[in-house]
Amino acid sequence: MSASMYGPRSETRLREEIVEFGRSIFGRGLTAGSSGNISARLEDGWLLTPTNASLGRLDPARISKIDWTGKLLSGDPPSKEAFLHRSMYEERAIRHPTAASMDDTVANASSRSGSLQPDWGPNAGPTEAK
Repeated sequence: MSASMYGPRSETRLREEIVEFGRSIFGRGLTAGSSGNISARLEDGWLLTPTNASLGRLDPARISKIDWTGKLLSGDPPSKEAFLHRSMYEERAIRHPTAASMDDTVANASSRSGSLQPDWGPNAGPTEAK
């Protein structure tokens, strides 16, 4: 269900959802060891799984909170791929400014990358992409 149906999620709830999602991905064998990352947008920054963290053993309090300049605000040091997550959030804000202001959980894990909509044009679908 969409977060927008129920209003914005609290930072605490987003941290818990990252832990739940990570445990689910890990438990299904979609990631191993410390591979994969999850992030979620906040009004004052974003949350990102810490560097070298196993998605199966995340601690909500240790999840990195980063401001929009890249400064670590709380938690453990962020994933080394923080710049990729930040780039996706910035690109989304440029292409979809209203969507970027929502407090929805945005999971940027490789197993979810297929859910991102590519820019194929106004009437094109996946079979029409070149």
